[in-house]
Amino acid sequence: MAEVTDGTVIRPSLISDKETLMEIVNEVYDQCEGHLWVKKHERLTEERFMSYHSKKELLIAEVSDSRVVGCVVMSMSENDVRELSMLVVKPDFRSRGIGRQLVDYVISKAREDKCRCVRLTQLYSAHKPDPWKRGLRKWYESIGFQFVKNEDFLRYFTDFNSADLTQEVTFSIFEKPL
Repeated sequence: MAEVTDGTVIRPSLISDKETLMEIVNEVYDQCEGHLWVKKHERLTEERFMSYHSKKELLIAEVSDSRVVGCVVMSMSENDVRELSMLVVKPDFRSRGIGRQLVDYVISKAREDKCRCVRLTQLYSAHKPDPWKRGLRKWYESIGFQFVKNEDFLRYFTDFNSADLTQEVTFSIFEKPL
């Protein structure tokens, strides 16, 4: 558990976090990426929560009054690459440094584990610019992540197909060297 100066605590997930996190994560992803999916797409299902939780990959941001306000998944994709995914902060708690604290925690753990880099991906429409996603990309770059390449989402995630999507999507891969 890591406490930061403003009273926010970064800690591993608890089973009791499941419902709150599913609500926060799915609401945020629906606002940001819901237009990309034909059917409502749940980014965090009960099954995914349990998988992340059992592997101790899901980290929670909790404010001083014990409210869960954000999360990040921290996993290993290769021997020396730490993956950062599902970074979410409740909209009314944004611009307070909580997302940065979650990212910094992942980076710190990656350094402890002697990882070569931290990697993240960003999903977006292949043809329609999204100002919010553009701002998020600038934020990633401002904290040291470097664009690596774009990938075809459907080649990378084979459990989806084009019928699931309202439009062509791609995603960018970013890495922060350590």
